[in-house]
Amino acid sequence: MKLRKLAVAVMLTTAFTGYSVAGEVDLYKSENWQKTFPEQYKTWAETEESTPASGKLDDLLASNPNLVSAWAGYGFAKDYNRARGHHFALTDIIKTLRVGHPMVGHDGKMVGEAMAASCWSCKTPDVARMYDEVGEGKFSDNAWSTWGHEMSNTIGCADCHELGKEDLRLSRPYADRAMKAIGKEFSKQDATMQASQTCAQCHVEYYFDGTDEKKVKYPMDYWVPGEKTDYKQFVGYTGTDGLYEGFAAEAQLAYFDNRGFKDWTNAVSGAPMLKAQHPEYENMMDRTEHAMDNHLEFGCTTCHMPKATNDKGTKYSNHKVTFEADTLPKSCIGCHDGADFKEIFAERKAEINKLRFEADGTDPRLTEVHFKAQAIWAANGVEGLEANKGIAEAKANYEAALKAKTPLAGEMNSLLIKVRNAQWFWDSATASHGIHAHNPEEAIRLLEKSNAILDAALTEANALLKKYAPEYKYDATKYDTKEKVQPLVGLDLEAMKASKALFLEKRVEKEWPAELK
Repeated sequence: MKLRKLAVAVMLTTAFTGYSVAGEVDLYKSENWQKTFPEQYKTWAETEESTPASGKLDDLLASNPNLVSAWAGYGFAKDYNRARGHHFALTDIIKTLRVGHPMVGHDGKMVGEAMAASCWSCKTPDVARMYDEVGEGKFSDNAWSTWGHEMSNTIGCADCHELGKEDLRLSRPYADRAMKAIGKEFSKQDATMQASQTCAQCHVEYYFDGTDEKKVKYPMDYWVPGEKTDYKQFVGYTGTDGLYEGFAAEAQLAYFDNRGFKDWTNAVSGAPMLKAQHPEYENMMDRTEHAMDNHLEFGCTTCHMPKATNDKGTKYSNHKVTFEADTLPKSCIGCHDGADFKEIFAERKAEINKLRFEADGTDPRLTEVHFKAQAIWAANGVEGLEANKGIAEAKANYEAALKAKTPLAGEMNSLLIKVRNAQWFWDSATASHGIHAHNPEEAIRLLEKSNAILDAALTEANALLKKYAPEYKYDATKYDTKEKVQPLVGLDLEAMKASKALFLEKRVEKEWPAELK
């Protein structure tokens, strides 16, 4: 029997709803906003249409197996599908292999747990409710499945609005802290920026390092209000183009480097890695080409939640949260023909894909450098996955070897820092949803930078292979499908799927309130 969904006790008055009822209403459930905001609710419900026509998930690991080696030893190597839209956010986080398949073992301890509680942060407004009920710190300082029985509502009204009201809010305290840090306090922004900041509660680069109860952090937290924060001194950069200021990927990398932070150790190469999330807010705010004054009012909702008019002539924001060129504001259509957008975006995607997928592109060469690093380690007796070690043991072997004061450690540190940096710039471009629309120039800049670093990394790797493993030959055909690469990075897909199915049957369907779609 599923647990009772928690309700938020409120007194409904005519001032709020237009009708008078006293009772308990869960205002974290978007359906309970329908009578007050019918058009907004109707268009929000249409986000359920944001899924492939086939109804099947779009497996990005299958279409680009280079991702598996790039993320070896990290959850994304297990499972990574194209986002289906807000309506499916809760379902997809529960069903993905990335979060594991947590079950209570024979000794009473949880096994199969893979993620922290903060991984719920962008998937459900119930996170905001739980912050209020138990505290942000207590919520965050737990494993992911700890709060599964509390998560019943997918992304909706309560994420961005004061409960039961039209007023916008930042329901996530970590977003509020970050905006204050960069001098953009929510209450002092105009309506357009406030709306964009509600999007930036999720569509932003973030991490959690465990130093403060695993609360969500943004790299922009390092900014000092009223001061110009520049990290170029930490990397010895002498340029004057501002690359190490503000939202740039270089500044974020320097922030992480200065703290000695890594998200994980790549299980193939041993490189200390960073995983970019989805920095759409940063891409929109920084390093854009828009120069016209009227673009200053441009924000996330301009394109993704444009104004519409109902049958009574009342304007409202379309909450489908998609992009439809024909619904853009008149101020946009005056310069941009809606019919041209499809062609423009296709051209931009083609240019970006060329930098990624040609023989000398980022994606295949990231796979190449990771496996060449593995071969260098193996030639020196440092055993990894190729020696049938488990993921944890392979990582530990590499980490220990990198800390050793040996000539090999120095050589590999030099190589693997290049791998870390190249993958960070690649990921900063490719993990940003819609960057071909939001900031294509930045995507191209980042991918070109990544490719330049990969040139140097592969030159270094080839020299080390000549020194330590002259007989080694890299064969790209060994890594050209998901089915080939996942076993090489220590993953058994069928076993993971079977464990996941058991978790869904025994825990989620019996104990958790979420409706899986």
